[in-house]
Amino acid sequence: MQVRVYDDGADRDCVLVLGWGNRCRHENVQWLIDQIAERYRVHAVELPTHITDVQREWVDPVREYASELDEFALLAHSAGGLTTAHIDFDGVTQRVYLSPWWGSDFPLPDSVMDLLTRLPVERPFLPTGDLEPDAIGDLATEAQFADGPDAASPAFLRTTRRAHATLPPARENAVAFCTFTDRVVDPRAIGERLPADRIRLYDGGHELFSSSSRDRHVDTVLAALDDGPTAL
Repeated sequence: MQVRVYDDGADRDCVLVLGWGNRCRHENVQWLIDQIAERYRVHAVELPTHITDVQREWVDPVREYASELDEFALLAHSAGGLTTAHIDFDGVTQRVYLSPWWGSDFPLPDSVMDLLTRLPVERPFLPTGDLEPDAIGDLATEAQFADGPDAASPAFLRTTRRAHATLPPARENAVAFCTFTDRVVDPRAIGERLPADRIRLYDGGHELFSSSSRDRHVDTVLAALDDGPTAL
């Protein structure tokens, strides 16, 4: 896990946990960081890509890092949303999720997925899908898309499926931004965990910050970091 801190002199902290394959060097991720940094000191967390244990390699490191902060707002995208949903933070004020990965809609029968996840293999060789760049967002760059993981291991699928199955109930201060047309995560899983008044829909791809509708929603994202569900 890598953490990069962006400190422009704000007196509040925001922990931003990025998604699977997101990196701070990506142009659209940097756009998001720049928006948040106008109000918060941003702790941008890059999750490791090819893992075999969600708890040990994602959840525990994020929990340990955040425990050093007295109080902070949380913004988590995709796999970052799966990670942080498993953590009872002491100092978190608000939880804002962007397309959280709370469930998958794999184009394979469950019986096939069960067989794949039983394979004792940690090497990533299973294709993650033939997605076009606009599935990420119409502003996604070639470099951003090229950096994304194109394969997963049976061990990765096994641990993330277990993490989905063991998600605790959503916290009362949680809100989510998502799109019904998401081809990366299953938006139905978001609707099953949060009531409609704590979900804000947008038009675009999996990444709000890589979609041209981002300018219409960024102020609401920032307001939700400040005030939680009442901002929606």
